[in-house]
Amino acid sequence: MTWLATFFTGLLTGALGLLVSGFITSLAVDWYRISSFEGGSGYFMVIMALLGGAAGGVIGLVAARAIAGSANPGFLKALAVAFGIVLVLGTSIGGVARLLADVSPTIEGETLFVLAELRWPAADTTDPASYPGLGFTRFSTGTTGQVVRKSETGPLFVDQARRDDGRWIVTGVAPIFTERGDRILDLGIGDKTLGGFIIPLPARPGAKDREWSAWMPRARPGAPPLADMFTVRYRVVRRSETIRTEAIGPFEIATASGYFYHVSGSSRLASHSTFRISHKNKPVAGLEDATGIALVPGAVPALLVTSGEHCQFLTEDQGRPKLEPLTFCSEPSSAHLLTSDPEQFRAARQVEPVPGWIDRSTFAIRGVYQLGNGVFDTRTRGHAATTYPDDPSPINGLPPISLSPDGLSYVWFTFRHGSEADPILGITDWKTDTHYSLPLDRTRMRYSDYHKLDPAWVAHHFTWVRGDNGHDRLVERKDFKPLPYRGELTLNQDGEYQNYTIRPCGEPMRKALVEFLVSDMGAERMPRDPNNDFYVVLKIEGKPFKLAVVDSDVSWVSIDMDKGDGDPRLMARLAERIDAAFATGKYDRLFAKTE
Repeated sequence: MTWLATFFTGLLTGALGLLVSGFITSLAVDWYRISSFEGGSGYFMVIMALLGGAAGGVIGLVAARAIAGSANPGFLKALAVAFGIVLVLGTSIGGVARLLADVSPTIEGETLFVLAELRWPAADTTDPASYPGLGFTRFSTGTTGQVVRKSETGPLFVDQARRDDGRWIVTGVAPIFTERGDRILDLGIGDKTLGGFIIPLPARPGAKDREWSAWMPRARPGAPPLADMFTVRYRVVRRSETIRTEAIGPFEIATASGYFYHVSGSSRLASHSTFRISHKNKPVAGLEDATGIALVPGAVPALLVTSGEHCQFLTEDQGRPKLEPLTFCSEPSSAHLLTSDPEQFRAARQVEPVPGWIDRSTFAIRGVYQLGNGVFDTRTRGHAATTYPDDPSPINGLPPISLSPDGLSYVWFTFRHGSEADPILGITDWKTDTHYSLPLDRTRMRYSDYHKLDPAWVAHHFTWVRGDNGHDRLVERKDFKPLPYRGELTLNQDGEYQNYTIRPCGEPMRKALVEFLVSDMGAERMPRDPNNDFYVVLKIEGKPFKLAVVDSDVSWVSIDMDKGDGDPRLMARLAERIDAAFATGKYDRLFAKTE
């Protein structure tokens, strides 16, 4: 057998190895849920395919030379042996990878949830809603000895707890993510697990598993009854099927979820959901693909429904469902309450609906809302589209900060030409669909972080007068007294990052604050790092504080406590001392843009 035939055998075997490795890797991407974020799964497939090709080439060369030295050398024989080795290795590796992977079982091509009902002991009359925390349903896979290897969590619908035959029953749901191991269900509320069960769910559930199981645990035939305890029953549902049903006024909403996920900053589970809306047991036409629902309270409840890329307002009219498109709206959760009441403003800013469930909080305060490029009044159910302001335009996601007494104009903050050095107030008269703006003199109209501006700040610096068209118009107060400067305080848990920011200012302010903290709080100056003079470091009560000047359109001084050293109480005390010093006016001259 010639060397040319040897190299040709290696080349062909390498090509086979590339194909086999690529095929197995493509399956492994699904088996092991390798993320495609930033091309992760693609890079993985390419690298593994190339490694498989290289390994196949080596196998082909070795097999060819081994056959060349045999009694019956030949190109086809060498190729057959090399191909056989690659296929056997590929099949073995793929089989082991499949056995070790957590592959979700399916029914009719759909992945599955386990829907469970947790039943309270007869002697326990505690209302589930009285437990602190959020409900959870955790599906786990266990190894021999009942050691949990992996788990995934879904919600426990405590808000829908019901009484049946004198016992509380609560429904929960969790994803079935694997065919491997024992099946373990844990259901609880907050940090308390109320019941943990090994359930006889097969690796690949079938039609019989779609029916409710018997309540378990249960006594064996002929054995004494079990003690009064938490019990569970379960069934399997496809992910396109209903996991939760709610009635709102004349409407019934069925929720189906593709998957659950945690939202940053929230301990609640969000859901990638679709909703089926019925009216008197008949589906509402035109809402078959609803992906979001917000409740609009009133004597007769109504719904703002996201369907595709549009919003529709759903009410009942003369006993029949009535749909009204809102062309200016695409996402009800982006609605902003328009108000001049500081308390209502702050309450509305705290609302954070969790995606995938019926939103009962966005429109909880009855009033006028900015909704996309329009206005929606939940009291009258009236709405109007407006033209999006341009040059200047509102800061994306920043809510309007006040409303005129006649309710026809709302105020928003932005920057002219996108520069923080040129702040303005924009005003939209939504009734006439007109806009105008007013300049801000930051030296007199003081604020640290524009995200914190509210109706009280607007009322301190501006007032409303009746315009020529009979609508209220915003004008600057000529006699207002400048508010004291204040910093912006951001506190986290013990040991986490803490921050206090003062703006607009620069190096002169940092020098003054160093002197103030040394004299007022006994701060100890730490040696400057010759390789990094960005920070001035002080120690207060043994804790390091970093003072930095950050240059931008509007420069600022940042005082930080790094992770590991963060003390929220000490940082809050420092901020209180500095704010009190600012209130004296002694440092006013240092508040200016640093060039």
